[in-house]
Amino acid sequence: MPLLVRKISKAKWYQIDIENNNDVKADAVTNCLKTTKNSLSVWRIESEDDLDEAVLALVSNQDHLDTIDVVILEESTLIGYKLNIVASPGDTPVESLIEAHRDIADLTFTNLGLVKDHIVERIRKHKIKRYTIGSLKKLLKVAIEKGMLNKTGLKESVQNKI
Repeated sequence: MPLLVRKISKAKWYQIDIENNNDVKADAVTNCLKTTKNSLSVWRIESEDDLDEAVLALVSNQDHLDTIDVVILEESTLIGYKLNIVASPGDTPVESLIEAHRDIADLTFTNLGLVKDHIVERIRKHKIKRYTIGSLKKLLKVAIEKGMLNKTGLKESVQNKI
C-alpha cells in the first residue's frame, strides 16, 4: 500500500492535546501545510521500509541540516477523500527519487482540512518519525557512498556539515 511522506513540525501539532481533540492550532496548518498553487508537496514510497528514501529526497535540497519530523500518510485514505494526487517531478538532486514526488493538488480550504484530519489520525497512530542531524548526516553519507547523490549537488552549508 503506497504511502505519502510530508515534513511537519511535531511541536506545532501538539499545542493542543491531539490525543483527545481533533482540533489543532492554526500554526500547525499554516506552517506545516503551506501550499503552492493550491498543491501540497509529498513524497511517495511503497512501504515504511522506504521512509529513508523520502527523507533523503527532502533533506538533500535543504539550505540547512536540522532535525526534522515526517508524517507517514496513507495514499488510499487521501484518495478516498476524493483528493487529487498527481505525479510531478520532485525538486531533489537525487535523480532516482525525482519521480517519487507527488502533489496533493487542487486543494481548497475544506479538503485541506481533510488532510489535517488525516495527519492528526496518523500522529495518534504514531506514524511520525524524527530524524536528528546525526541520522540525516548518516543518510546523506550513505547516499553519497552508494552513488545516489553527488556531494556537490548539496547546498554548501549542508556539504560543510557532512
